[in-house]
Amino acid sequence: MRMNCNIIKDLLPSYIDDICSEDTRKVVEEHLAQCEKCRLSLKRMQQQTDYIQQMPEEAKKAISPFKKINKKRRIQVFVAIVFTFIITIISMLIVQEVSAVNQIFFPKKSAIVVVDSMEVWEKIHFNDNDTGTKTKDYLIYNSIFWNKKIVNTAGSPSDITLRVKDEDGNIVVDELRVRPGTSVKVDSLKNNKKYYFEIKAQEGRFFINAV
Repeated sequence: MRMNCNIIKDLLPSYIDDICSEDTRKVVEEHLAQCEKCRLSLKRMQQQTDYIQQMPEEAKKAISPFKKINKKRRIQVFVAIVFTFIITIISMLIVQEVSAVNQIFFPKKSAIVVVDSMEVWEKIHFNDNDTGTKTKDYLIYNSIFWNKKIVNTAGSPSDITLRVKDEDGNIVVDELRVRPGTSVKVDSLKNNKKYYFEIKAQEGRFFINAV
């Protein structure tokens, strides 16, 4: 009995891969011997199979130069990441540990003012170094990195009234009220000049920062 061409075409993949039964093989071969159309279908399928089998090796040759480029690129990226990491760590250590550099880029002076009377203007003596053992009764904005803010820290017991004098004793900033945990800007003060800061407040111990 002659098989339908559509059935033979369905069997051809198994026939090409040699996974069909012996009976099926015999039926397919008998049909192919009599059907030119199915023989052409078989030939096309075999060509496609041969092309697919050859592709991996050809593809390897084609992408080989790109693999070399990618490998070089990966090395460059890795070196860049390591270099960036090292620079970041060094920068963090410099900023956090080296007080001189820290003071340049993040200038800050602190002071503790003890107020015994609400009627007296108390001078602010800012620390002159990180240990706080030395103080000065004036402040010089000697860097462009100063924010020119006076902070009444949250640890202070109450509001303060702030004023600023120049070297000649003239009041250049007059009676600014600063609540605990807040700050006030003194932008009008010029760089590289001495300024003297004073506060009035209720009796207590006040923690003042200049940033």
